[in-house]
Amino acid sequence: METFNVFFQKYPKRIKGFFLGYIVFAGCFTFPFGNESFPLDFMKVYLVLASYFIIGMALSGVYGVKKGKTVYLATLAFTIIGLLCRFVLEYGEVSNTMNFTVFNILSYLLIVPLLTLFFYMISLKYFYRMVKP
Repeated sequence: METFNVFFQKYPKRIKGFFLGYIVFAGCFTFPFGNESFPLDFMKVYLVLASYFIIGMALSGVYGVKKGKTVYLATLAFTIIGLLCRFVLEYGEVSNTMNFTVFNILSYLLIVPLLTLFFYMISLKYFYRMVKP
C-alpha cells in the first residue's frame, strides 16, 4: 500500500491541480460566511472548517515544508477566482447585492487564506511526519 507521500510524488501536477481547483470550488460555494437573510450557522462553520482543513492538509503534501507564503498566495489567488465564478453564476440576481458587500468580500479574502495557512502549518507539524515513507 502506497503512502500519501509516495502518491503525491508520483502524481504531483494532478494532485496540485485538483486541490487548487477545490479552492476555486470552495471559494465559490462557501462564500459568504453569512448575510442578512442567512446568518452564520453551525453547518456553515463546519463546512468551511472541514473544507479548508482538507485543503491545508493536502497543500502540505503538495508543497512540502517552508512554503507558507506560496500556500497563502495560491489560496488567495484561487479564492478570488472562486469569488469571481460565484459573482458570474449569480449575476443579475438580488443575492449578489446581499452577498457581495465590501465587508463580506474583505472578511472572506482575509479569513480563508489565513485559515488555510493555519491548517497547512498544523498539518506539517502533526500529520506530515506520519505520512513520510
